[in-house]
Amino acid sequence: MENQSEKEKIKTEDTSNGNKQSFEDKQQEIVKFINKDIQEIVGYETEANQVLATVSGENYHNDEELYEVLANKVIPTYQKAVNKAKSLVVEAEELKPLKAKIEEATGIYYDALMLEKEGLEKKDTELINQSNAKGQEYKKVITEYHVEMKNLAKEYNIDYEQESAK
Repeated sequence: MENQSEKEKIKTEDTSNGNKQSFEDKQQEIVKFINKDIQEIVGYETEANQVLATVSGENYHNDEELYEVLANKVIPTYQKAVNKAKSLVVEAEELKPLKAKIEEATGIYYDALMLEKEGLEKKDTELINQSNAKGQEYKKVITEYHVEMKNLAKEYNIDYEQESAK
């Protein structure tokens, strides 16, 4: 009688393009998704947030400086995270909802940045409040992503450590 892990290794499932993927193939794709694809997105997010931190919070001086950095550095950098999330290609059916969750999260945070930019342009505190609400929505969605990824990683015997990007 085969043990459970041997059964899992030979078990295959159809992918979206009709190819069969073994347990090990899926495991490798999940690891690549976490270590390469998501890390690239996290890199852009980190870069954007580090630049934003230079003109916000304790480092805030005035709206004009915040606006310039937001419009000319933060948003273009964060756009790379959004583009990478949209361009991710996954074969394993199990990764599709996680890809969608990352795409949703980066879109929400991008919207938050755009609302902040517009709020600064128009000197509209309601737009700033909407931006802050989007930031909270982002945190909720990214937390859901991490919970789902942790569960999927466990299912495929992968050690998953969550990094905090924001």
